[in-house]
Amino acid sequence: RLPVSVRSAGSRWRWRRIVLAAAACSAVVIVAAGVWRRSPAPARPAGPVPGPWMAESLTGTPTVAGTPLRGELRVAGDGVIETDASSSARLSAAGVGMIDLGPGTRLRTVPAAEGEYRLALDRGTLHAHVWATPGSFAVETPSATALDLGCSYRLDVNPDGGGRLLVTLGWVGLGQHEVESLVPQGAVCVLRPGAGPGTPYFDDAPGALVAALSTIDGTPGRMPAKALEAAMRAARPRDAFTLWHLLRRADGADAGRIFERLAALSAPPAGVTRELVLSKDRTALESWWSDFGLGDAGLFAKWRARPAL
Repeated sequence: RLPVSVRSAGSRWRWRRIVLAAAACSAVVIVAAGVWRRSPAPARPAGPVPGPWMAESLTGTPTVAGTPLRGELRVAGDGVIETDASSSARLSAAGVGMIDLGPGTRLRTVPAAEGEYRLALDRGTLHAHVWATPGSFAVETPSATALDLGCSYRLDVNPDGGGRLLVTLGWVGLGQHEVESLVPQGAVCVLRPGAGPGTPYFDDAPGALVAALSTIDGTPGRMPAKALEAAMRAARPRDAFTLWHLLRRADGADAGRIFERLAALSAPPAGVTRELVLSKDRTALESWWSDFGLGDAGLFAKWRARPAL
């Protein structure tokens, strides 16, 4: 059975608390790498634990575990929150963040290790505003897991499992199997059913670059020569991070051509050589990424390397 309904402590105080926490978010991002390195590895839970999330209806009548949501309820560690075409809901947790769910959304809470918070978006839309320690909050989707490394983003999941991520503050790491995409503020990444995250790009990227990426991402196993040339030609210095992703996924002569174009847009830092990059040396690639000033790639890599629950 669902826990007993919990009354709100008062909307004025709650919103004041949210605003104060959100204001601190940017400072959290700046010290993200240091916090991660100082944090001890969390212990695995013995089983599902009570979730920290409180759910409330924003419009209409959402449901929690099939029960109409009226007022505010604490969501169990393995709860399911659903909105229909005419309803929306909000999840909030002290010290973690606030998640707004749009109409037609199905979201599940997922058991996680101590100090971590996980949700699963099966379909629909969520807007996340997170002030937990970067690297501690993740949303699973059928196509990829989104790891919050900043503060705010919108995540859409279609009925077929595909979708789209738009980061509005901070940055987000997307990963499935060996495919990774690091998505900074103002950038978009398409989620591909069965293929993981696509190549991210800024939302103001040239149309020719976006079209070329769609062709490249839609052709698994190889990079069509014309599309790759079009992407490199259309890329601006600001789009260096997009070519960085293509370089990580390319092989042979393609990788060499991308390296030359990327180096012309954003010179690699000292110690990052062509040989290291083409051998896909992780340290060299992460050093080059960090030189873009978009975040510390090592944060996401360390989270991905941790054993699953």
